[in-house]
Amino acid sequence: MLSYYKEIIYYVFKLVGDKESAKDITQETYAKVIELDPNQEINRSFLYKVARNLVIDESRKSKKITHLEYEEEIYCIPKDEQPDEIVLQTNQYENLLKIIDTLPSRSKEAFLLHSIDGYSRKEIATMMGISVGAVEKHIIRATKKLQEKITQNREKNER
Repeated sequence: MLSYYKEIIYYVFKLVGDKESAKDITQETYAKVIELDPNQEINRSFLYKVARNLVIDESRKSKKITHLEYEEEIYCIPKDEQPDEIVLQTNQYENLLKIIDTLPSRSKEAFLLHSIDGYSRKEIATMMGISVGAVEKHIIRATKKLQEKITQNREKNER
């Protein structure tokens, strides 16, 4: 959680334009987040949201912050680098790994060698000591199983 400290200070500084206020708000951000649950690992996007809310609260309380400058073109980071998106991608990746772990061992091995490591079906057949046709069947089975599990997880999360 502390690894994001400088990043949060910079973010708050861009919003308020005052280094000391940015430090104070960042400290208050961490205090609030730790106060919620000191034992839980807090994600980056949550820190950003708390910091933004504190900046808004601070601007309402004191007229020290006259305006919040936000020029989207200048300060907006690409979607794949936004904290919410990073957390979402990380969660999706972790869920995919969990699903892959449920595959039968031979199908899992063939799928990972092909999809992740980039080996050809022929190379995998040689490595696993099976025919190219068997490798193809393992990869197809693994892919179908992954699609089924992902669809089930999506449906479960939508409920």
